[in-house]
Amino acid sequence: MTRIPYPTDAELDEESRATLAALPPLNVVRMFAGSPSTLGPLTDLGQAILLRSELDPRLREIAILAVARETGSDYERVQHEALSRALGMTSGDIEAASGGDFDSLGENGALVARFAASVARDVAADPKLTEGVVELLGRRQATELVVCCAYYSAVARIIATCGVELEERPATEDIDPEDWK
Repeated sequence: MTRIPYPTDAELDEESRATLAALPPLNVVRMFAGSPSTLGPLTDLGQAILLRSELDPRLREIAILAVARETGSDYERVQHEALSRALGMTSGDIEAASGGDFDSLGENGALVARFAASVARDVAADPKLTEGVVELLGRRQATELVVCCAYYSAVARIIATCGVELEERPATEDIDPEDWK
């Protein structure tokens, strides 16, 4: 049960209704709409992370699943496990990232997962992990990874505080990443 009620369509302005209509029917996005001035910026940032960053999608999803694990966000975990499957990630990688078995993700995946967990847990990632991420990814993609980890850490806190409920069927199960191109 939500702690803060979802806004109804009747309570939303036209711009917020249009934004919701253009996106997958996610309860978290509906909750964002309760703050109309931040709905657009929050969804725009989420789309930038998912659709326009140069960061490898597998590494991005490993990071998001590690953040979900560290923050205890079942909502993010379920949505991004489905998205990871749609992207073609192996069930082993998905289970490892969600379950904290980071060594099973290979050297690069393990580094990204540990970095993401550190950001979610400690706010500032461990300096040695940060150094490794910059060496692996370069400045741009390392920065994209930081933004990704920070965004999903913040969203996890919104989900937990507002009591966002998981949909009966994750909307991300219907996503075809080929449609993003």
